Amino acid sequence: PYDKERVEREATYRLFSARPGAYGGGGVSFMIAASAWKDIRDLGEQYIERGGYAYGNGAWGEMSHKEYADRLSTVDATFNKLASDESDPLDCCCFYDFQGGMYAAVKTVSGNEPKVYWGDTSDPQRPRTTDMKDEMERVVRTKLLNPEWIEGMKRHGYKGASDIAKRVGRVYGWDASAEVVADWIFDDITTTFVLNEENRKFFEGNNPWALEEMSRRLLEAEKRGVWKADPEVLSRLQEHYLEIEGWMEGDMGDVGGDFQGGNIEVITKKDVKEWSEKSLYHRAGSK
Repeated sequence: PYDKERVEREATYRLFSARPGAYGGGGVSFMIAASAWKDIRDLGEQYIERGGYAYGNGAWGEMSHKEYADRLSTVDATFNKLASDESDPLDCCCFYDFQGGMYAAVKTVSGNEPKVYWGDTSDPQRPRTTDMKDEMERVVRTKLLNPEWIEGMKRHGYKGASDIAKRVGRVYGWDASAEVVADWIFDDITTTFVLNEENRKFFEGNNPWALEEMSRRLLEAEKRGVWKADPEVLSRLQEHYLEIEGWMEGDMGDVGGDFQGGNIEVITKKDVKEWSEKSLYHRAGSK
């Protein structure tokens, strides 16, 4: 039935965000880090679940997941920007958490694949907007795969190895959520850091855990279909990972706890009854 008061209140909605008092993250980066998703729909539903609270005239964090999903279904493009070239989309997981999460949500509710754009206003007189796929290639070429940048990171030993692995993880996060990373990028990352003997030995000597994490994420990307790997590169990655897994298990010695290794156990809310029951998005009428 028509509810005039409700319709007028919803017309004042100007912002959708997290519930009052909660951190505004979309939760997508956490799901990817924990391998707690099966397909992009899981990421999109999480984004809607975390951000489906409306703010406007007379509305302060009103639960509005269905309305949020309806708005997202009309989105044609997503956009983010930075005001300085000292930062880039791989500096923090928050970038793909929000923008990648929105892409995943739009695709989930509408089936469409919105454009993903990145802006640069470091020079106010010459603002620049690029397709995120092109921006990703630029960032990867100028930093992550740049030999001079790599050597600079290696001077920081343990921390440098950790930072490289984190950036590789963010490349994976961007592609998992927004589908903006070309396959050659994963091929070259694997070749540069895992298959290159000099760089591999750097990781082994300074931070073997970073090497394991990076290699496992690459294998996960291929297993999920995020990365369509060059067969030879994939074969060599698998061989090296078996070696990494072997000597890491040996080095753990008497340390308690389990070692995850290359086996990716995927658990989502569909597999855990309590999680499904708490899903506000599904309770709001999602199909």
